[in-house]
Amino acid sequence: MNKKKESMPTYMRVFIKIIFVGVFIFAISLVFNKGLESSYDIVVSQSEKQNDPHIKEVKIKVNRGATTEDIAQAVYDGGLISNKLWFRLQSKLYKFDGKYKEGTFSLNTTMDEKAMMEALTTNQLADNAEIKVTIPEGFNIIQIAERLEKEGIVSKDDFLAAVNEKEYDYDFLQGTNPNKKNRLEGYLFPDTYFFPEGITSEAIIIRMLNRFEEITNNYSQRFADSQYSFDEIITIASIIEQEARLDEERPIISGVIYNRIDDSMNLQMCSTVQYTLEKKKANLSYDDLEVESPYNTYKYEGLPIGAICSPGEASIKAALYPEEHDYFFFVVKDPEEGSHAFSTTLGEHNSRKTEYKQTVDKNFVE
Repeated sequence: MNKKKESMPTYMRVFIKIIFVGVFIFAISLVFNKGLESSYDIVVSQSEKQNDPHIKEVKIKVNRGATTEDIAQAVYDGGLISNKLWFRLQSKLYKFDGKYKEGTFSLNTTMDEKAMMEALTTNQLADNAEIKVTIPEGFNIIQIAERLEKEGIVSKDDFLAAVNEKEYDYDFLQGTNPNKKNRLEGYLFPDTYFFPEGITSEAIIIRMLNRFEEITNNYSQRFADSQYSFDEIITIASIIEQEARLDEERPIISGVIYNRIDDSMNLQMCSTVQYTLEKKKANLSYDDLEVESPYNTYKYEGLPIGAICSPGEASIKAALYPEEHDYFFFVVKDPEEGSHAFSTTLGEHNSRKTEYKQTVDKNFVE
């Protein structure tokens, strides 16, 4: 006789189904909640990133045929995003997939995902920028801001706010005097730049700081070997930049500065006084030399509290490699050419001033 197969009781089947459905619902809820938490964390992260005063530029290279996943990985590796999946989802949401361009792009930590995607698809911050602007050696922060405004790139006020109200994450900026007239004075490297339309002041500053870092890295060992701080050397370089017009005289003027410091003499550099004035003068008066300012090297011994302009590479090199000599004084010999007569003693210096018909040294020619 065949035995009838035993079947699972109906109540057991119902019970198992209930458990299965419950586990499924729990799993879906867990995933959903985790997704919400992740989205919330990302939104908070982006909000904090927008308000973070520490700004850093990152170069992202996109190869031919790169997928959205490849780009998300590159941006993630650059420390610009915390969630690759979220970047890919936003890329689909905003319909950027398939539109990314090949090339090297400059992104920075103030940008959210959408801004990065726009840059990566429009070349907005790519190296092939559109507006050419030249920042000459010896320009100070105010002059740089005015030049950028004149070229229609950014406003003067916005640029100065970015200089003085934002923090920039570079080792060479550590140890600068917080009481400087403009916090980044001396560190925005003078050069010819190509900026895209719509570029921010922060991005311009980052580009100039990167260029400064690139140049000064060539002399990193010399900076390290100096008994002077990095900021002091840049301050010396800025004075050289303002005092010298001929490249061959830069190391000589550098030597004068070091000689006076070593001999505990006031530097008495007119260029440092010019920096305190609202408008530079072709001739300084004796009243100008009495102006109350930590930049006035006629009144105070040693270096001013910071740089007075953006020095070029030649002046930075001269500050690092001063010529050794016994000169303590110099006076403009030929205003047209910009050459100087150098002296060892005060008597000789006074004779030179009489010879070249100067009662106050000319250090600025309008």
